[in-house]
Parts: sequence; C-alpha cells; structure tokens
Amino acid sequence: MVQISTKKLVEPKSSDKVLYYYKLIKHEPLANKCHPLGTQGATSGTNTATLGTTQTKQFNIKDTGSINQQRVVNIILTNGDGSKTDVARDLYYAWEHHESIGLWRVDWNTIHTSGSKQVVNAEYSEVKISALPETEALNTAISQNVTFEVTGIARRYDEDGNPFVMSEDDFDDGMFSTVAKFYNFTLPGQIGTDGSGSVVENSTDDSHGGDSSATVKLGAATETGADK
Repeated sequence: MVQISTKKLVEPKSSDKVLYYYKLIKHEPLANKCHPLGTQGATSGTNTATLGTTQTKQFNIKDTGSINQQRVVNIILTNGDGSKTDVARDLYYAWEHHESIGLWRVDWNTIHTSGSKQVVNAEYSEVKISALPETEALNTAISQNVTFEVTGIARRYDEDGNPFVMSEDDFDDGMFSTVAKFYNFTLPGQIGTDGSGSVVENSTDDSHGGDSSATVKLGAATETGADK
C-alpha cells in the first residue's frame, strides 16, 4: 500500500477576529466585566522603542531604550438604547477628564481549552486618549478612529513567553458565543414591542439550540460499505 504524505492545512489568522474591549477604571466596580469597544473594524497598533546610536571610528553601535506603544481602534458607534454601556459617552468622558481606560486586545483566533474552561489570548494595557475625532460622513455610520496611548507597556506575554489569557467569566454575558454573530436565532414570539412601544428581544444563546436529530453530527465518525 502506497503511503501518502499529508501536510497540515495552512490557515492564516483573520484580522476581523482581533477585537478590543474596555472598562472605565475609576467609575466601574470590580465586579464589572470588560465591554465591547465596537463592532468589527480596522485595527492597528504600533510598538516602538527609542533608538540610541553611539558612533565609533569604524561603525555605529545601536541599542534600544524606552518603549512607546499605541493602539488604534476603529470604533463604530451604536445606539445606546438597551445596551449595557454607552461607548460614545464613556470615551468622551475619559477624554474630557484625562482619565485612564483599561484596554484589552483580544485575539479570537486563539480560542482553546485550558483545563475545563475555554480561554482566549489577550493583551492588557492602561491607556489615555489624546485625540478623539468624530467622523460624520454621509450615507454611513458614525465612527471614531481613536488612538489610545499606552501608559507603561502593554502586557501580552509573561516573562516565560506564555500568553496571557481571558476566560468566559471575564466578558459580558454571552460574549464567547456571540462574538462571530450579531443576533441569536429568534422565534416570532421572542421579538416585538411591549406595552410602552419599546422593542423587546427575548432570544437565548443559540450555540447549541439546533435539532440534533435533523442531520449528521458534526465531527462524527462515518461508516463505509453496505454492511452496518
């Protein structure tokens, strides 16, 4: 029998799955979890260090000094009705009062199981906002491309090179199951208006809400041949 060699599937990381979360340090109790900073959008960051150069007769000796980091987040502002947080209010307040914000950069490409819990790799930094632009272009959403200035250094790995992780307990309820979707599957009787005219949406987490008898189980071993 000819042995066929196989290669592992080459699968890149998706930039859409690197999302940012925040918490107002001075105004939220310890029990509060981190909140989404915006829907999926373009994000970037800079990690630089001051470069020192010592000239000699034959060549230059270079070394790096103090670290400077920025995190740039494209925030799509949403209506605050019924939301747990008001992102626009929180950012403006922190900018106006020169307050620090706790900022988490979460890479949802890295979800894995540690012990009995699902965890995801994350970075934490304490940041300040020096400029708070507001873009109100025609025919599109109101957005803010905010540059967060990192105080000290962002912490992504420990001194042994191991990534820091966050579990489901660190996020607002349902974040692990809803990060890749905007809405859960909803029945007609779960969405509509109440007596005051406000929109009500009573759907539940649909991660395991399908009919398991309706199709072949995902990942189940398959059988070949006529005899079973």
